[in-house]
Amino acid sequence: MTRSKKTIFAGLLMMFVLLSASVVYNEAFAQEFEKERSQTDRLIRMGTYLVGNGAAVSEDNQGWRSHFRMGLEEIESSDNGHTDYEVKRGVFSVGKHDQRHQFFVLPDSWEISLNQNEKSFDASGKVENQEGKVYDVEISGEEISDLTLGSLYYVTGTATGTDGEVYDLFYISALVDRSFIQATTSGIS
Repeated sequence: MTRSKKTIFAGLLMMFVLLSASVVYNEAFAQEFEKERSQTDRLIRMGTYLVGNGAAVSEDNQGWRSHFRMGLEEIESSDNGHTDYEVKRGVFSVGKHDQRHQFFVLPDSWEISLNQNEKSFDASGKVENQEGKVYDVEISGEEISDLTLGSLYYVTGTATGTDGEVYDLFYISALVDRSFIQATTSGIS
């Protein structure tokens, strides 16, 4: 399958994912996500989150559902619209519920930069599964919608294993400031 056919396939898969799940933070998503992690892997309760739903596609054209979530903390912001974030914790999941593979973010290896007043971002770092297999992940996002509490991005990237295997990644992703959500909804009964 050519690169353009992979992109079309991934786009169709992404549309399916969007129809079946919301990437914007909500309490039902949070409760389900909390069930998947142990106490020691909990994300920080307040702060900024980068979450996404999409697909991982192998070189032999196999496709799997994938989603990710990372807790971020702003470390530097400049006057020219460039913002750097530190990753606190995160996880990438690939596969269906009965055969889900989880790859935990290695926070110290990640760099995330938002450019041009959050119109795009670049991120890279390493993830590791429970067996110790490490992948180098690189993702880039272009804003497709400015949300009330963040931004929505079309994200593409790759995950490369130590043995040279490469997966193309496609996501619809939201960057959301959860502390703002909790502050604005806490007065609602």
